[in-house]
Amino acid sequence: MAALATLPAFATAHAQSLGYGPPQGASFRYRTSNQLIVSQQILESENHYTLRADGIVRLTLMNSGPRLLWRLGYEELNLEIEGAFPSPRVEGLRGAVVTLSTTPQGVVLDALASGVVSPGIGTQYVERAAAAFLPRLPERAATPGAVWTDTLLVTEVLQGVTAEVTTVLRYVVADTSAIAGRAVVPVEYTGTISVTGSGLIEGSRVQVEGSGRVSGHYLYDPADRVFDLHEQEQVLESTLTLMSPERRTVGIPSRQVLNARSERVF
Repeated sequence: MAALATLPAFATAHAQSLGYGPPQGASFRYRTSNQLIVSQQILESENHYTLRADGIVRLTLMNSGPRLLWRLGYEELNLEIEGAFPSPRVEGLRGAVVTLSTTPQGVVLDALASGVVSPGIGTQYVERAAAAFLPRLPERAATPGAVWTDTLLVTEVLQGVTAEVTTVLRYVVADTSAIAGRAVVPVEYTGTISVTGSGLIEGSRVQVEGSGRVSGHYLYDPADRVFDLHEQEQVLESTLTLMSPERRTVGIPSRQVLNARSERVF
């Protein structure tokens, strides 16, 4: 649950409620751009690859109320990987839809992909990308200078390994500004990431530990009650440790840098 505290210097400023809630049936298009750079050290070998994804996403509110129901559809997608892995097929992803259930503050309650999803990407990837699309908003009305914190918990399951990802964020509301002639509320945030997990891969016990940082900002549109821009950077360093049945141990350190941007198309 987010905790909100208003700084004294802004005690007399007009409090503004930040919550998702456009008219039912309203639709918004966003241009998305993501880049993930991964570096891994496996024994004496170094592996590097870069994933770039650019596209157009349409966000539609299907149901309003305390439990919002969204339809997130991929209209365009260009995906490319440089490095150790070939670029996955994305033809099936164009036209795929994710049904997203959230609170008015953007807390994700459920995400379910439907339609044709490319085997090279997978349903889990599409659902996770959709679940991270809406930036989180404060639980209470906020004035410029208001500060609140939030903790996000995500469980990931991949090839027999279950990992818990905990992100602790601190948000600050800046003064109202404008984009494309529209009044918006800028929000900046920073935080920490921790990862811990374990499992079995082909008979070998696996453990993963990691930590990192995240920073970003978004622009909330109080007129349309959606966001107009969201930019984020994540840096995560982790180590995957494999212990064979013969108790031989191999550690694989890695570093991931993610830059993501979603901008509303007017």
